[in-house]
Amino acid sequence: MHIRSASCSGFRNLTACSLEFSPRVNLVLGRNGEGKTNLLEALNYFSLGRSHRGCRNEDLVAFDRDDLHVRLEVARKRGEDFTCEFGLSRRGERRLRIDGELVLRRTDLVGRLATVFFNPETTRLVRGGPRYRRQYLDQGRSEIDKVFLGELTALQRALRQKATLLRDLRRGAAHHETTRRELVAWNRELARSAAVVCLGRRQETELLNSFVRHNHNTLINKDLDFRMIYLPRFESVKNLTAAAGEDPNSQKQLTEEITGELDYIMEQEIRRGRPLIGPQFDDLEVRCEGVDLRQFGSQGETRSAAIAMTLARSDVLFATQGIRPVIFFDDIFSELDRERARRLQEMAASLHQVFIATARPEDVEGWQPADLRRWRVRAGDVTLDDG
Repeated sequence: MHIRSASCSGFRNLTACSLEFSPRVNLVLGRNGEGKTNLLEALNYFSLGRSHRGCRNEDLVAFDRDDLHVRLEVARKRGEDFTCEFGLSRRGERRLRIDGELVLRRTDLVGRLATVFFNPETTRLVRGGPRYRRQYLDQGRSEIDKVFLGELTALQRALRQKATLLRDLRRGAAHHETTRRELVAWNRELARSAAVVCLGRRQETELLNSFVRHNHNTLINKDLDFRMIYLPRFESVKNLTAAAGEDPNSQKQLTEEITGELDYIMEQEIRRGRPLIGPQFDDLEVRCEGVDLRQFGSQGETRSAAIAMTLARSDVLFATQGIRPVIFFDDIFSELDRERARRLQEMAASLHQVFIATARPEDVEGWQPADLRRWRVRAGDVTLDDG
């Protein structure tokens, strides 16, 4: 998969532009604050249906504009080309289209434009809180399993409803018996979806581990024992056998066991006024040579681990769907030694379309990959750089 071209107008500080990209390597050069990250943000927005920087839609609109529009021409495997575009207004309105047809739900975007994004905050995948690692598993699984995506959405809805009911019961703001019956019903819904989500997270971890060690050891040029361990909160999920999950009867049994755990702890949850167990507390342990990198890893070790993990997600997508995602590197090579930076560049560019944004030309000095195209960004103006 690669982005053939893009046209942008009204996106942050970027001037109106129409760009034709290399299917392999695109270097985006410019000083800090000129608009390099804005260009990558515009190209990556459609993949998520939102900014990867967590910004509000209205904040993406240029100061002197009421709206913005971005259109991408994307090439997929076997010539399945398509166009994707999005428009945002200063009032927060959003319109997304694929081949001219309106996309009504953000979940319908998953897997259409597959991307992987690296920036200095990528290390949060290892050093940050558990939610970053849950998101890592959930995003990767959703790209290859639509059933998982649907159940993940249902799980999130059930958790919101349950949290509201528990708060109401603790405050005495609801009819006690009626609300308790509603809580039991939502626990049943939660158990059904949680069984699918927990199994999916465990299966995703197993798939990722087959690639993440190779990526990690290639990046650091060593042979180390690197692995990720899924840490579910439900005891019934912890006790699953390796073969569980493929048999529908196993999923049914897991649902029943999770229901039992929820019933057992319900009175405590009512007293505390909040959920105490569930997939929202799951985590993923990252170990190298038996050492938990979140607690004891150095900055360099956690950075290499996060990069290897993110690349592994793209490997799983190709192994299961035959799709190589577009890779974005945003000012990360200055944080790697020159040898590891070059290995990462070669690893990515050999198989993917890559966009590399940097304020330091020395980060890519002397690197001449095939089909290289250089872009220069000055005060939001993006031009092809022939030198």
